[in-house]
Amino acid sequence: MRPWITALVAAVMIVNGGCGPIVLSPVGEEPEEEPEEEPGGEPPSRSAIAVRFGDLLEDPFNRLVLMNGMQFRRLPHPDALALFFSDSGQECSRPLIGQGPDGLILPPATYTFWQLALFIPPELNRAGLIDLRDTRITSYGIVWDSLRGGNTAVGAGSGGFFGGVDEKTLEIVSSDASSVSVKLFYGTPPWRLEFNGEPYKPDLDLGGDYTATYCGDPPLPSPPSPGRAIPGAALAAPPGGPTPDPDALHLFLGSAAESCADPWSPLACTGASRVTLSLPPAHQKPGILDLTDPAIAASFSFTYPASADCASGEPVTGVFDGGTIEILSIDASGVSCRVYGSHTGLTPGFGVFDADGLYTASSCR
Repeated sequence: MRPWITALVAAVMIVNGGCGPIVLSPVGEEPEEEPEEEPGGEPPSRSAIAVRFGDLLEDPFNRLVLMNGMQFRRLPHPDALALFFSDSGQECSRPLIGQGPDGLILPPATYTFWQLALFIPPELNRAGLIDLRDTRITSYGIVWDSLRGGNTAVGAGSGGFFGGVDEKTLEIVSSDASSVSVKLFYGTPPWRLEFNGEPYKPDLDLGGDYTATYCGDPPLPSPPSPGRAIPGAALAAPPGGPTPDPDALHLFLGSAAESCADPWSPLACTGASRVTLSLPPAHQKPGILDLTDPAIAASFSFTYPASADCASGEPVTGVFDGGTIEILSIDASGVSCRVYGSHTGLTPGFGVFDADGLYTASSCR
């Protein structure tokens, strides 16, 4: 029987995300015992490299692979951090193992390998935890076994593509000009694989501590996203809404064109998003707050760009399923904060909403 391969492509509404791979034992043979891992150390026989996504596109061969063979629904940002993990050797010049300009190049008959690639957008590329359910993160995974064939997956949102039941995270521990150290918390990849018509789920944990060597200059993270911090006493009521608490500090975060004079500016068909919440006096200090805490009344709204998807111009609104906001600093000049774990499912047909990232809300005092 010839090896075969199945490509799965996700169709999720907002952007792209993850999947994973594994080494499979040949049929009818007992798997060999793997060497014991050092606690907290890098898994044996695994490698990691890192590269700015735009640099990959400068090479004609890699560009053809990424544009034609990978079947991305949307290419990652040029300044995205591309991380490649594998149990095989990885080359900076050709980081995608087994891929050619027109799709998969079948490996030699005895070749077995796996590879996972994560493409982290610049707004999330900074030290700390990254929720891999975020649909702005693109991922690619492949597992190949010469006896069972193989599978690839290119996904839009690891949670969205695979059902959103397994939380997976990447922690950027530290980085310098030559490498980036990360902790990958991945667990068993939720692959949908079949062999001889029967489903199977390989047993593997891709997680571990990795140090990825940069291929070229590291990509620069984007600056914090903008926002406004407005005292309730100076804030007009939203259209059709209640009068704001005069003692609270109200935060407007996101890409909407807010101003101190008009923080409730319409979003109609702009493709912008807005997160709003209020900080009572007891919370106007550094600390971590749950986005579901009724005391801060956190909510979001967004619209699609002007197109058939935004015919009505009405924004999609909602409250968060979970997540936190960490107040990093707060003073007369404004508020610096970080949102994490905000991935929230919407009304069927509207996909998901993600607001994770670093924000600087300038003061309107």
